[in-house]
Amino acid sequence: MRVLVLASMIVLVAACTKEGAGPTDPSQAKTSAPPAAAANVQVASAPQQAGGAPPISADINWDAARADKAKAPASAAATIQSVGSGEPSPVPMLLPSGVVQIQSADDRPTPPVVTKDGYFATYHLPKYDAIVNGSATSYSGGQKATGDKEKMKFTTGEAGASLAFSRYGADYLIEFECRQVDGANTCVTEQEAKDFADSLFVAQTR
Repeated sequence: MRVLVLASMIVLVAACTKEGAGPTDPSQAKTSAPPAAAANVQVASAPQQAGGAPPISADINWDAARADKAKAPASAAATIQSVGSGEPSPVPMLLPSGVVQIQSADDRPTPPVVTKDGYFATYHLPKYDAIVNGSATSYSGGQKATGDKEKMKFTTGEAGASLAFSRYGADYLIEFECRQVDGANTCVTEQEAKDFADSLFVAQTR
């Protein structure tokens, strides 16, 4: 009888010892911790490995923008009044003067839209749609915007063109999206794009 009881106790002790080698076993805890830590390091460092230049905030010359707004043409009075009550743009808002848009039920004029770092305004014209963009942030090589209209950059594409320049320390881009693509030539020439840029006036400042 004593032999049977002693044998049962030995089996019970052996079973408890085997269960103790679970998650509380120090040797197993040491081997499982490093992989988890390594995974966390890889996730945290992934955004830092992304390419591209860091954004550069613009230094806006608001005094110059306000001075130019005072010299806006008479034809711009209605536009200035319409955007004056809206949310102020982070950059001087440049809009074209004397532009006659297409008027139809499906193609109504779009008011300027203010974004976190700038604005954009769309104009529907007979040959193309012109989108005027202004931004307080430059992603071009990590350099702040320099120069003015004299250093405009005209670029053509398959269905339009674009004109980039800077003014008052902010970056501006006019996108021309052709309504009809006919042949290899774009719907807007470099001179026409620059003439459109010349029509821009300061409609809103801070």
